[in-house]
This record gives sequence, structure tokens and C-alpha cells, in this order.
Amino acid sequence: MPQDPVLSPELRAQLARFVARAWSDEAIRQEFERDPRAALADAGVEWPGELPTPDLPARPGQSIDLESLESSAGGALGTIGTVSCPTGCFSGGQTA
Repeated sequence: MPQDPVLSPELRAQLARFVARAWSDEAIRQEFERDPRAALADAGVEWPGELPTPDLPARPGQSIDLESLESSAGGALGTIGTVSCPTGCFSGGQTA
């Protein structure tokens, strides 16, 4: 059985920054909905070709700053992994 790929901390941070921008910029969100890989690439996020692109999580009802989003590997990014990557690619290949 192949092992789930592990996303580097840098890639996780890039994705967190992208999500924060998509939450605040409707054009980025729409571009992501049309072509997720192109939107990520345009933002400088080199998403691994062997992985499905993640869905954008719903924007939280409260304000969240970029530092909080980047540092919440078990929070916002964990949510991304749970919702979008059932193989556990955001949790280092570990499942709950």
C-alpha cells in the first residue's frame, strides 16, 4: 500500500496564506473554483501533481489573522485535510 505524501511546513504555510487571500478576495476564490491548480500556481503554491487539490474551507464567522491561520496546523489546515484530503495528506499521513 503506498504511503500518503507528507506536505512540507513551507507548503502548508503557502496554502494557509492562499486560503486567507481567497477568503478576502472574491476574484481569487472564483479563479480557484474555475481551475484550482492554476489558481494555486498563480499564487506561487506548487501543489503536488499526485494529490487532489483541496477544497477551500468555509470562511470562519469571526476574524482570523494570517499568523493564526499559518500556526494552526491542527486547526484550519487540519480542517482542510479532514474535509478535502481523506488520505490524511495534511496530517503527515496519520489518521485519527
